[in-house]
Amino acid sequence: MSMDSFFGSLFDMVESNNKEIDRCPKCHISFGDFQRTGLLGCSYCYEHFSKSLIPTIKRVQGGLTHIGKIPKNASKEVVSKRKIDELKLKLKELIAEENFEEAALVRDEIQELKKSLEEGETDAE
Repeated sequence: MSMDSFFGSLFDMVESNNKEIDRCPKCHISFGDFQRTGLLGCSYCYEHFSKSLIPTIKRVQGGLTHIGKIPKNASKEVVSKRKIDELKLKLKELIAEENFEEAALVRDEIQELKKSLEEGETDAE
C-alpha cells in the first residue's frame, strides 16, 4: 500500500466519522443517516450539510437546477422557450471552455428560435 493511498483512506475514514458526528442542529440527523437512508430530516439540513450535499446532488441529478419535464401536449412556444434556456446554459459552458466557434453556432441557434417565437406571437395577435 503506497503512502498516498494510506493517507487517502485514512482521510476518508476521518471525514466519514466527522460526517457521522456532525448533526443538524434542528432535527439532529447526521450526514451518515442521510447517506444510509437517502432522506434528510428537515429543510434546514439542506443548508447545514450543503458542502457535502451539493456534490452529491450534482452527481446524481446532473446539476442543481430543477428542470422538470415538458408535457406531451405542450405548445410549441413552451418547447422553444425550454430549448432556448438549455442552449443558453450550453453557450455559457462553451464560452467558459473558450470554444468560441461552437459558441457562435449555439448563439445563432438561439437567435433563430427567438425569431421564430416572435413571428409566432405576431401571427397569434
